[in-house]
Amino acid sequence: MLLTTLTIAICIHQNIATFDRIVCQSFNSTEDNTRVEEEDEMIRESVIKNILSRYDKRYPPRYNSEIPTEVKVQMYVVGVFGIDESEMKFSMSMYLRQNWIDPRLTFSAPPEISRIELDHSIQECIWVPDLSFMTDMDTKIHDVTVPNKMMFLHPNGFVSYSLRVTGTFTCFMQLQTFPFDEQSCVLEMESYGFSASTVSLRWMEPAMTLKDGIVNSQFTIKESESYTCDKEYPSGNYTCIGVNVNLKRQYGFYLIQVYAPSALIVVLSWVSFWLNTDAIPARVSLGILTVLSVSTNGHFSVGLTQRVSYVRAIDVWNVVCLLFVFGAMIEYAYVAMIERVEERRTIERIGIIGNNHNIFNEQ
Repeated sequence: MLLTTLTIAICIHQNIATFDRIVCQSFNSTEDNTRVEEEDEMIRESVIKNILSRYDKRYPPRYNSEIPTEVKVQMYVVGVFGIDESEMKFSMSMYLRQNWIDPRLTFSAPPEISRIELDHSIQECIWVPDLSFMTDMDTKIHDVTVPNKMMFLHPNGFVSYSLRVTGTFTCFMQLQTFPFDEQSCVLEMESYGFSASTVSLRWMEPAMTLKDGIVNSQFTIKESESYTCDKEYPSGNYTCIGVNVNLKRQYGFYLIQVYAPSALIVVLSWVSFWLNTDAIPARVSLGILTVLSVSTNGHFSVGLTQRVSYVRAIDVWNVVCLLFVFGAMIEYAYVAMIERVEERRTIERIGIIGNNHNIFNEQ
């Protein structure tokens, strides 16, 4: 009994010692991690202070150099909405990404620090390209809950800059084939204050990518086409990049609301062909109602888009439908006239025959 108690006590003492050793090792590991994190924070803070102490954001990288600063631009679109044919505009929300190399921002850091994330307040001290949308009507940068900007600094001076932008842009649409049309909306960006010898904008392929699941109730968003459009102004040459946002209209709404009703009205006007020519009130009322209905439907289709001076496909359809129903009215008037002429000729013929018969009887 005594031997058993002694054995149990020895085992408990060994387990307690093992547990204490594990807890101490875990505590020491936590302290090591905390110390490493504090060292990283100190290094990052030291790097930022060192950079900003000798940095002047008023001048772009390689200022007064023969080699311009090349800025790579990419758009990640999260929404396309507000496409309006009447005002020739569309709206788009995107993440605008820009990358460039600034030799003044190079720094030395341990291998485990591959980049430094900057707060939006520190970003104000770093030079950024003066990118300007040339086809925008109203553009804003989101600032809820803080300004939606992100900037990463890499040891070799590589800067990655991203901000969330929502804007309304002009889109000069050609509506000759409306509503079976495809539109190409131009979105161009330029460096507003620096010439092409100082800043050069170029696309980062792919130039524009769409977030999965983007839909629009009116259009199908097709693959975009990027291009460069460097321009010459009186003040010098300026860099420019552009992208064609290709849109294909979904015409299901117009088939249901415009084409199907007008086709049924035309068919309804043909009912008068089966009515007796003596049913004058029925045929006249039916003809007038169908003409007014087609005219109202055409007026509704005109209000769906901007009023243009050229003929559209939907205008041709409305005119043809109006000609059909108007032709039904003209057909009835023609038939009624022919019937009256034949009736008058018959009466005259009967009168002549009666007169001849009376003369013969008298003779």
